Amino acid sequence: MIARYAGGATGARAAARAGSVVVVVDTFRASTTIAVLVARGACVVPVASIEEAASAPADLRIGERGSAKVAGFDFGNSPTEVLTAEVPPGATVALSTTNGTRVLEAAAGSPAIYAAAFVNAGAMSEELAGAEDVTVVGCGWEGGRASEDEDAAGAILRRLEGRGASLDVRARRVVEGYLGRPAGALRNNSAARRLKRLSYEKDLEFCLSEDTVPVAPRLVSGAFVGE
Repeated sequence: MIARYAGGATGARAAARAGSVVVVVDTFRASTTIAVLVARGACVVPVASIEEAASAPADLRIGERGSAKVAGFDFGNSPTEVLTAEVPPGATVALSTTNGTRVLEAAAGSPAIYAAAFVNAGAMSEELAGAEDVTVVGCGWEGGRASEDEDAAGAILRRLEGRGASLDVRARRVVEGYLGRPAGALRNNSAARRLKRLSYEKDLEFCLSEDTVPVAPRLVSGAFVGE
C-alpha cells in the first residue's frame, strides 16, 4: 500500500481523480461527530449547504457555521451532545458543516470515501489494511491548514505504516509532526480557542482522545454507514 497526505478540497479532488481511496479528516468536529453517529447506528448524509440540510428527508439535522449551531437544527455538530442524545438506531441524520462536508463533496468519484479522526484512527487503519492506494485528507479551516487535522491524519498514517504501508513525502512529514508536537498544543490552537469561546470544552477533549470510537464510517449511496 502507498499512503499519502493531501490538504483541503483541492487535495481531495486530486486524490479522487487519481483513483485513490480518500479518508477525510475534520477533527474539530465533523469526522468525530460522524463516527459517533455511525457507532450509534445512524446513517449520516453530508450536504454542503444549510438549505440542503434543512430540506433533506431526515430524522435529525446537524449544522454549524463558524463552530456555532445553526438555528432551528437539532444539534450543532457536537459529538458529546449526540453521544448522549436520543438517536434511534437507523435514524437518518443530515449534516452540514463549515469545512468537512465541502471536502467530502470534493472527494466524489473516489473508489471509497471514509471519515476519520483521532477517535477512530485505529479502526480506520484496520479497515484500510487491504487497500492499494490511500490518501488521508486534512480538511483545514476555511481554505487554510489546521494542526488538529494534520495530527489526526498523522495518527492514522502512522498506524497504516505499522501495517506495512509506504508513506509519501507529505505523509511522512505529517507523521513526524504528529509525533513531535508538544503535549497540549492542540488544546490551545485557534480552533480549540474558538470551541472554548462557544463553551464546547467537552467536545475539545473528546475529539482529541484516540481510539475511543471503533468504527470506520464509509460513504455508501450518499450516506455514511458502518460495517
